[in-house]
Amino acid sequence: MSADQELIETQKNWIPLEANPDVLTTFMQSLGVSKDWEFCDIYGIDEGLLEMVPSPCVAVILLFPITNEYEDKRYKLEKEIEEKGQVLSDKVYFMKQYIGNACGTIGVIHSVLNNANVIEFNENGFFKQFLDKTTSLSTEERAISLLKNSEIEKSHEISALQGQSNVPQEDEPVVLHFVSFVHVDGHLYELDGRKPFAINHGKSSAETLLKDTANVLQKMIDEDPKEIRFNLMGLVKKPNEEGEKEEEEEKEKQEETK
Repeated sequence: MSADQELIETQKNWIPLEANPDVLTTFMQSLGVSKDWEFCDIYGIDEGLLEMVPSPCVAVILLFPITNEYEDKRYKLEKEIEEKGQVLSDKVYFMKQYIGNACGTIGVIHSVLNNANVIEFNENGFFKQFLDKTTSLSTEERAISLLKNSEIEKSHEISALQGQSNVPQEDEPVVLHFVSFVHVDGHLYELDGRKPFAINHGKSSAETLLKDTANVLQKMIDEDPKEIRFNLMGLVKKPNEEGEKEEEEEKEKQEETK
């Protein structure tokens, strides 16, 4: 058995991250993402609630329960894709998950690195260096590279301990799971390190990412209407408060002159 295979077989377990936008934002920024970017809560999938999400929103992270029903549908979909194929852009950055309870971290990585064309990185930070190192690697090799990276393991641990919820033990069973949704090359992709590949959910755009993701979630709800444990967060560029203030003042002036 190779050293890498041995690492995979003796799987590490991390403390799960809390589904808290402040925790994920601190974690992401500590690893070299510009402070212009943050995670925010998405309070629901109704049109009015989606309109409250700051723009641009370049990724959506979904936390949901892994149920038997979900697993059955997951394997059925994977088999169907393996038989029929799917459109899969080579620009999609996808990696497998070989670390227990690391789905939150991998969700953040998928969200950030699939938007490397718009997100600013610290040249010496984890994200820039990891992207440069792993871009040409396979999905499995990327997972092994993460497995060996002590910097992100330490950052994950610090962030996991910062949450407001009671911190579970590393070996405590976790039935909630993070996945990321991103728009790449005109399609909406679901990125889940437990799956063998990214899942293409159809045509999308930067402007319709939120609505298209909401449609996927609505299908999940329709398939199992008794299950309501969902949590959504968006990766957004921080609103320019000064610019917004000037825009509001301009609107007020226009109203006064009417």
